Amino acid sequence: MQMVRVSMLVVASLGVLAHRAESKGADLAPEAVLAGFEKRVDVMFRAESGKPLVRAKKQKPLGPGRGNYVRAYSHSIMAFAARCLYLGEKLDEANAAIVENAQHYLDNPRDINDRDSFHWHADIVMRLIEMYGTNGTRHRGRITEATEAVALRPIWLYAKMCSWLGKAEVENSQTWDIYGSENHHSMDFTVNWHFSKLAKDRPEYKTLAYDDDATAEEHYRAWNDYFVAYCRERARKGICVEMRSDGYNATLIKGFYNFYDFGDPKVRRSAGMLLDLYFAYWAEEQIDGHMGGGGSRIKGSNAFHQNRNHGNAPLAWFYFGIGQQPTLSGREVNAALSVYRPPAVVAVIALDVEGRGRYEVRQRVQGLGEQGRSDPMVSIASKHPSRLRTDGGGILRYSFCDPAFILGTPMVEARPLSDWVAISSQSRWQGVVFAGEHDARIVPLVRPKDNRVAMNAQWSVQSKGCLITQKLATHRGGAEMNVWMSDKGLSTPVEQDGIVFVEAEGAWAAIRFPVGGFTWKEGSYTYKAETGSTRTTPPGRIMVLQEEYAPVILEVMAKRDLSDFDAFKAIVKRRSPVMDGPLLKCDTIYGDQLTLDTSYMRTPTINGQPVNYAPEKVYDSPFLNADYDSGIVTISKGDRIKKLDFCR
Repeated sequence: MQMVRVSMLVVASLGVLAHRAESKGADLAPEAVLAGFEKRVDVMFRAESGKPLVRAKKQKPLGPGRGNYVRAYSHSIMAFAARCLYLGEKLDEANAAIVENAQHYLDNPRDINDRDSFHWHADIVMRLIEMYGTNGTRHRGRITEATEAVALRPIWLYAKMCSWLGKAEVENSQTWDIYGSENHHSMDFTVNWHFSKLAKDRPEYKTLAYDDDATAEEHYRAWNDYFVAYCRERARKGICVEMRSDGYNATLIKGFYNFYDFGDPKVRRSAGMLLDLYFAYWAEEQIDGHMGGGGSRIKGSNAFHQNRNHGNAPLAWFYFGIGQQPTLSGREVNAALSVYRPPAVVAVIALDVEGRGRYEVRQRVQGLGEQGRSDPMVSIASKHPSRLRTDGGGILRYSFCDPAFILGTPMVEARPLSDWVAISSQSRWQGVVFAGEHDARIVPLVRPKDNRVAMNAQWSVQSKGCLITQKLATHRGGAEMNVWMSDKGLSTPVEQDGIVFVEAEGAWAAIRFPVGGFTWKEGSYTYKAETGSTRTTPPGRIMVLQEEYAPVILEVMAKRDLSDFDAFKAIVKRRSPVMDGPLLKCDTIYGDQLTLDTSYMRTPTINGQPVNYAPEKVYDSPFLNADYDSGIVTISKGDRIKKLDFCR
């Protein structure tokens, strides 16, 4: 009887809290928060005022035949130059630094085409020229004509080799041919577009032929059309293949600010809508800037914490005042200097975590396809992209969001590894992020054998605050399944009747294994692979499954739903999972019934219905909605509504 009351309470809470989400946003004055952007950016730049250039170390190649690894070096140069140009100080030194950076690549041409160095910063060079060069829109002439000339030379060498009209075709690929990986691909076409924009009007470049014999003017027209189609397709079929990957997603969008600030009207409009969509996507599944929800390409220790000075964290501080003032690193220059601002409705979603209430997020994500090849010797100029197929399902991103926690997973079909492109199957993430200052988490993941990446490692089923997951037999590079829980922000775990209970600031959690047991590892643990690579977890506790393919059940409930911890424990204990042969049946504390076939033969079910990996909506939540393939997206909270029509 008590379980029935709890289930009814949860269902009622969904409605009550959704109503609260509609009524509270107006109290936040989001326009005032957004208006603080310029001041916050100014504070960041002025914190560096007067400091000398500190060059990051140039590092050796990451592999045989590759260029030097100089990404950090170039970013340190860009950070220094941007600060000086913004503040109007040390202008001779800023110009010298830009020339020095360009000369490094002219002297080391292999570094130009290395996928981990050049295109990571070349978009920033062109932004600075647009704003501070001889035709600058902000402070004309702070970059000299001589500096401009040198700075553009290595970018020309990159573009003539890495840009070709076939790469910008949209009729057959629909922009789902991805060169390198998703974030590399976007950096590449950003550089190619922006250079063609500048080159088509410069006497020294406008008549030169690229390696495909086309001119800058032809490339510019092609990349304009490509970018508009790219934005439209992300609205239609899903914004990020590299799902909820903090660092990679922030890298994905960094060049889009240049399209917004310097593109023609149609390009600018598309860029603005895509950035609006991105920040709505980010906002609804974060607590205090900490990203929740299922993801991919979340490697190493990034699975266990979020870097508060990297990725989306500086953007959260710039736009919404969330988090802490970042240190200028170079990566955030485009955003800091752009005139783009998210709409007020997105600010309300981001800031009003309590008012968002309790809700579910479902998103359709691309990931199936044919894996491409990237030869380190030709890197981003490879003619063999990954080709994503968008004619079916494969992934349903699901999150259950409460002001006290976000629990989420990418529900995937139990497919062979060869069905997936690597950027989708690599280092998939699932788990719970709790509200509170410590970024407390519980993360059930398959550990990579090489301590770097595991491919196609686990599958799952989730409804509301109950997640069931299991290691996939079709993985590559996976070791044991672990459940990691943070030290800070969580109580000391208590084991009762084979169930582990733990308490967070505003929620309780329970972990159990229907088959087999586990052992504990505590503290900051270092794994060593046969290759010699190591991986050290942050301070916490690790539950190591004794049976390789045993399923894991994680259940989380907000404290507002029950009287105390003992009541939560009692409800969990009453709901015992059952193994019917290979089929796990679980009645959850929310009143749902989930099944997971541990032999992988049957699709998981929720209340008797198989998981639908290809739902009618590509974005489905109280705040972000769009029908699959429509290209019309609605962002809303309460009476604030922003409609994005990517097809107009």
